[in-house]
Amino acid sequence: MLLGKEKMPEYSDSLVKRTFAVFLNEFKAPQYRKSMEKDRRVEDLLLIFFSSATKELQKGKAPGDDNWKLMVDRHVALFIRLVSSTLKDHDWVRDRPELSNRLQTMEKKLLMHDQDLATESQRNGGAGGSTIEVEVPRSYEVKDMPLVLVVSRIFNISYSQVQSDINNNKAVWTEKAALQDLKTYQTYLSLNTKKTLNSEDFDLEDAYETWKKSEIPDLSQMMLAIIQSNPELAKSTPGGSLPQFKPSGGPTSDSSSYSDMSRKMSDQSESGSSYVIDQPVDMSALNLRDEPLRGSGDDDSSYVFIPPDPRAFYRAILKEALTYDLHNQELQPAEATTETPSTKILSKLSAEILNEIALRWRIPHFSRLIIFLDVIKEKYQHQEIDLDTLDAAFNYVKEPPADKKVNRMSHIGAALFDRTKWTVADYALNQHILSSLHDALLRELFELMLLCFDTKAPPLGPIMYVLNNHIYDDPLFSQSPEDLDRFSEQLRDSLRHRASEVYRELLAKNIPDTKEEWEFYHVIQLGKAVVKLAERIQKRYRKNPEIMGYANLAII
Repeated sequence: MLLGKEKMPEYSDSLVKRTFAVFLNEFKAPQYRKSMEKDRRVEDLLLIFFSSATKELQKGKAPGDDNWKLMVDRHVALFIRLVSSTLKDHDWVRDRPELSNRLQTMEKKLLMHDQDLATESQRNGGAGGSTIEVEVPRSYEVKDMPLVLVVSRIFNISYSQVQSDINNNKAVWTEKAALQDLKTYQTYLSLNTKKTLNSEDFDLEDAYETWKKSEIPDLSQMMLAIIQSNPELAKSTPGGSLPQFKPSGGPTSDSSSYSDMSRKMSDQSESGSSYVIDQPVDMSALNLRDEPLRGSGDDDSSYVFIPPDPRAFYRAILKEALTYDLHNQELQPAEATTETPSTKILSKLSAEILNEIALRWRIPHFSRLIIFLDVIKEKYQHQEIDLDTLDAAFNYVKEPPADKKVNRMSHIGAALFDRTKWTVADYALNQHILSSLHDALLRELFELMLLCFDTKAPPLGPIMYVLNNHIYDDPLFSQSPEDLDRFSEQLRDSLRHRASEVYRELLAKNIPDTKEEWEFYHVIQLGKAVVKLAERIQKRYRKNPEIMGYANLAII
């Protein structure tokens, strides 16, 4: 382009050429070239260009003049367009279709105010080369906060009360407080204190290191997202305290370089998270100790947004959300598939608010699943959910909905179902859940089995399916064979007793009370009644001829 070989007309502008020239000088620096040759990530290129374009385009502008920020977006869009064109020219799109789609999406977002950079007459709907910058003020109205509305419905709090809470606390509930929360958490994490998970919470040191490794990039991504949502924070926070873009040895953008561009690079609706930014971060710059920790010592008031006991608070909110959804959703069983369970559990909005809470309170993915199952266990024990919902909950835990963030971060995905990577508390809680549900299911099975002589006895297949597929097949289930044998013996004795009662009922129905009235016909009728009952039981339980090691027909 600088040599005039690029034929697309939008690259002939002198200011565009100057921006690209500055980028080229930055890119040719040894530290950048070495990093690019090693990682080969397009995001690194974009960030280098964004940083250099920001510094170049803001030169000579007054401190309060932000009009240059839209120009940064346009120039970055041109850079993305050039990358896309290069991919097409070399026929590389077929090898990386997802990259091509992502680049196109980024370009469209960056050109929200200017869809055509090539022809001035076609810009802005024919308004010429001028642009109109509209600054949308931040809203503190509940009606503009979808997730706040979800919370108000779940906890049955009036709109006016929620609005009053926000108005009274908006001076405290700020981006700066959120950023400080993360910095405080990061400091506690680096000091291996008990204010975060630590090595004592894991059975294996490798498990702790895996979890900690996943925390560091998450924290830096969230901090960057907060800075991008409020660039003023970058001016009030020392540069060395903020996570820097790779490569660490090169220049980084100063406080004024945090414009809307980076925020647009993160597609919230597609990522499933409000803070995920698909870009590398220099972890060596995460020494976030420029401000003293509030509430030193054992005082748990050092956070504004993170509660003293995140797991307990998360469980309480999950329980309320689940109760609300179960009472308000139409839980109509549908045919189960590998992708969709037969019963809905949580609504989309409830799942979203729970995900946002867990991300900000730093609750691991595996902990969320175990806490979810613990709430399900409690509701089943209290007969608030049926067996189908219990089965659907187990399927949800075993095959949770696809999480693009987890897929991108393979070390988290691996830890999700590798129980050696879990905390000791989660491991023990999972065992307790299985044991408690096993006892509850056996009690229910016991009661159902005693109804097997009834004309319309309930089926045993569903409960046996849950026992076999979700309890007995789980390696964490630790019930001893002796305990199961003891249950089988109790079941056998109870069934024999119930069979005796049923036989006496048939005897009273078919045999007269006095011997003088007895005839051989009565004996024949009694035999037919017993055979009919036996055939009905055999037909009913032909798919389950043996329950808990006991043959049903042996009771007759």
